[in-house]
Amino acid sequence: MKPKQFFLVLLGVFGGTVLLAGVGYYFALQQVTASSQQLSVGLAAQADADRQIETLSRLKRQYDRDIVPILSLLDEALPRDKKQTEILAQLQNIAAQQGLAIASVNMPSPVGLPTGTSQTVKSGTVLALPISFQLSGSYDQLQNFTAKVEKLNRFTNITNLAISRPDKSKPIVYAIALNAYIKP
Repeated sequence: MKPKQFFLVLLGVFGGTVLLAGVGYYFALQQVTASSQQLSVGLAAQADADRQIETLSRLKRQYDRDIVPILSLLDEALPRDKKQTEILAQLQNIAAQQGLAIASVNMPSPVGLPTGTSQTVKSGTVLALPISFQLSGSYDQLQNFTAKVEKLNRFTNITNLAISRPDKSKPIVYAIALNAYIKP
C-alpha cells in the first residue's frame, strides 16, 4: 500500500471515528437533557410535596393549639344527643333563680322508637329540639330569664314569646317557644 493510500485510509478511519463520536455525543447529550428535565420535574414535585407537608404540619399544630382545647365546649354547646332532661333542668333552674314558675312543658312526640335525635326537626345544617312552656311572673323576671337563657352553655334561641294577663290580680303569663340545637 502506498503512503498516499495509507494516508487516505487513515484519514477515512479518523473521519469515521470523529463522525461516530459526534453522533454518540449528540445522542448522549439528548439523553442527558431528557434525564435533566425528568430530574427537574421530580425535584419540583418533591419541593411541592415538602411544602405541602410543611403546611399540613403547621395546620396540625394550629389545630392542636386553637381547636382541640375548645372541642369539649363545642360538644357542650352543640351536643350530638338531644339531652332533653338536661336542658329542661337548666331552664327550670334559671326560672327558679328568677322567681318564675314553669307551669307546663310541651315537646314533640317521638316518631318511632326514641333515639338521641328523635323529637327534633331540621333547622338549617343542625337539628332543633322545640320546647314550649309557660312562665308566670313580672316583666323584669322575664327579662332576666331570657338573658340567662342566652348565656346557656348550649345553643338555644327563643322562637316565640306570647304575653297574656287573663286577670289583673294574677301575674303575667308568658308562653315561650325555644329551640335547643344538636348536631345532626
